[in-house]
Amino acid sequence: MKATRKLAEFIHSLSYEDLSDDAIAKAKLCLLDWVGVTAGGYAGGRNDMDPMINSLQPFFGEPQATLITKKRKVDVLNAALINGTAGHYLDYDDIQSGMSGHPSVPVMPAALAMGEYRKVDGKGFITAVAAGFEAECRIGEAVNPEHYGSGWHATSTLGCFGAGATVAKMNGLDVAKIVSTLGIAGTQAFGVRQSFGTMCKPFHAGKAASNGILAAILAEGGFTAPQEILEGADGFGKIYSTKFDATKIDNLGQPFKIEQVVYKRYASCYFSHATVRCMLEIREKHSPEISQIDRITVEVGPLSISVAGNPTPQTGLEGKFSLSYCAVLALVKGQALESDFTNELVNAPEIRDLMTKVVPVLNESFTALESEICIVMTDGSEIKEKTDLISERAVSVAEWESILEAKSANLLRSSYPSERVQDVITAIRGLEEIYDIGKVAGLLS
Repeated sequence: MKATRKLAEFIHSLSYEDLSDDAIAKAKLCLLDWVGVTAGGYAGGRNDMDPMINSLQPFFGEPQATLITKKRKVDVLNAALINGTAGHYLDYDDIQSGMSGHPSVPVMPAALAMGEYRKVDGKGFITAVAAGFEAECRIGEAVNPEHYGSGWHATSTLGCFGAGATVAKMNGLDVAKIVSTLGIAGTQAFGVRQSFGTMCKPFHAGKAASNGILAAILAEGGFTAPQEILEGADGFGKIYSTKFDATKIDNLGQPFKIEQVVYKRYASCYFSHATVRCMLEIREKHSPEISQIDRITVEVGPLSISVAGNPTPQTGLEGKFSLSYCAVLALVKGQALESDFTNELVNAPEIRDLMTKVVPVLNESFTALESEICIVMTDGSEIKEKTDLISERAVSVAEWESILEAKSANLLRSSYPSERVQDVITAIRGLEEIYDIGKVAGLLS
């Protein structure tokens, strides 16, 4: 059976009862993490998000789905577009290694918008989300690392498939129409990494969410589409990558790819996280005297250099993609929270001065999860540590739950009173018991 149809049949047949306990738990954690970073994105990105809303306002349709924190509803397509953009604004959202991207931020805005409109229950929401993650992550494994390495923004390109699969499942489409949904999603796949460090990067996520919804509703209405969008001679796998490994579409749900999602502890590009963790370990173990530092060597892999290698960031947003800034931030402040990525701090004299001493060094053998830092002091002594984030994949659901409840609560408090924040967390904890996902959307209004 061809890859596109195989994936469509899996999406169609998937039931809540098929899901593992970890898949269900991770779906809820992904929603919790996403609502937190979205509320934080609206608050921290007000100067960018409000103009976006104002620009689109004349074209809003019927009030169908909630704009998070904005106390208003807009049409489903624009709700997904805007909430998705806000959700990726901070670049603080979850990641999945096979996808080489952020799986929640295209899927969750589409799921919440269509789920609210359709009055989908909690189990239906979780099942649709798991289907969407399986689609985007499995296709990602089939085309990566070549796809991402060619300059495509995988959150965007693959997210179109994820959002489309989610909404197709939610809307109860048959196999033929799910195949068409994937075809329409694939023909809208877009987004290049040249956009990183600008508003177009988070826009990619929102547009992928909106594109996925559009794919599913057009397919539902009978819109014709390519039937072999993944494996066809001129399909996604051949055009968007130098290889398409169709075996990655085998054994779907074994395990569910949503189980492999990890969450960001630091508010920067994930390819800087090993460097942040490594520098935090140096700070804790050795407490180097900053005034006595001669130079700092940061040895990382190719992706860390190409994606997070900005040596002279000028804004807080650019700082998220700068190994130099992230290393200095971890050393000086002992943290890398959203509040640390400001224009003022990036340009603070003491920070800029220390950044000039940071030298990123490429190690072709390192993955994006590795970093080795060597601090050379003025007396010639050296402090050296190496970190590998592979252990993040083994963090238990229970441990992530406590981490994410604290992370999301902190972000949600930027827009809601403490009582409302707790109501949101409680509702998501018991998501499978909710009869209408609109209850969660209402709490986020």
